[in-house]
Amino acid sequence: MGEEQRVSEEQLFEMVERCVADAVLALEQDKPLTPFAKVLHTDGSERDIPCMSADETTCYEALLRQLGGEAKMGDIAAVAITARVTIPEHYNPPAPQGIRIHLEEQANSHKKIGAKLLYIPYELFAAEGSDTRSVMLHNPIAIGMPMEVFA
Repeated sequence: MGEEQRVSEEQLFEMVERCVADAVLALEQDKPLTPFAKVLHTDGSERDIPCMSADETTCYEALLRQLGGEAKMGDIAAVAITARVTIPEHYNPPAPQGIRIHLEEQANSHKKIGAKLLYIPYELFAAEGSDTRSVMLHNPIAIGMPMEVFA
């Protein structure tokens, strides 16, 4: 197994920012927001993994399996899987629809609750008579959870 590498908070934040930017772009362009992943390798390189299935649930599960297999090789420092979801009501979101980012860092694999789910509620607006759409993001809701990729 590869050597554990701690990812800086700045690297994680930038990866999350890129996930949000890609999701917002898809929503603004009225494209389907199918799950996708961003991977940060231990050597500092990054990679995007697009969805290869039309079914969002199947795609998300396939990404989890693929990343779990790759994580065993030891060259992945962190992953972020992004999907469009309906945010559970018990989190009291300001809008029901959201962008969910499942964030895991290899360095936290020893922790019982080492992963994070970030729910980012959003609202879509369209100008009347225009094809232009805009996305208003609300503050994220962060939830700790057990690891799935680095489990």
